[in-house]
Amino acid sequence: MSAVRRQEAGLLSNVCTAASVLAAWATAAPRRASVFAAALVLALVLACTPSSAFAEDDENVVNPQQRPDSSFIYDTSIAALGEADSYYDKQTVQVVGEVIGDSLRDGLRGQRRWITLAAVEKESTATISVSMTPEAAAKIDTFGKYGMTGTKLQVRGTFYLTCAEHEGLTDLHADVVSVVEKGKHHPDGFDANSFLPGVVAVIVGLAFMGVFYYLRERRR
Repeated sequence: MSAVRRQEAGLLSNVCTAASVLAAWATAAPRRASVFAAALVLALVLACTPSSAFAEDDENVVNPQQRPDSSFIYDTSIAALGEADSYYDKQTVQVVGEVIGDSLRDGLRGQRRWITLAAVEKESTATISVSMTPEAAAKIDTFGKYGMTGTKLQVRGTFYLTCAEHEGLTDLHADVVSVVEKGKHHPDGFDANSFLPGVVAVIVGLAFMGVFYYLRERRR
């Protein structure tokens, strides 16, 4: 007998037992007849439920010999990676930050590029070095500096707490790079109000100088 058949037989046996108990309970008190009728209907519905509803899903059976999947992505922050411990080492992480500085060649062959991602979190700027392909680095249109906001990137890759390939550097090896927001230029505009304090100071100085010369000529 299969497991499904045994489950159906056990269910029917339990329904019959429950029906007998309810019948005796309802006979002892006629007022309980309505409750007995409702319970009996529920028991019949359960008994008539198709066996497929109780069938075991072979695809959902837990395999105790299955190894844990290490492909889980940690959607984290740059500041959290700066304070990370060995738990995050060699894990797949995803961060978002602004590109600052410049793009540097990674190694003599230049098969990969170095960029720096930054994010302002908790009133402080956190940074992380990211190694990516030249094709991914080509998506950067602006590097953040004075008067410019760098391209904002979403980077997914492997985080190394102490990278053996890069002399123990804490870095992120990018696998997927996406542009979240393009960079922006902030040219300095002429603001007349910024010159107002200086103009007032010059006028006051000239006024005091005039008063000084007037008093000196008057004493002669």
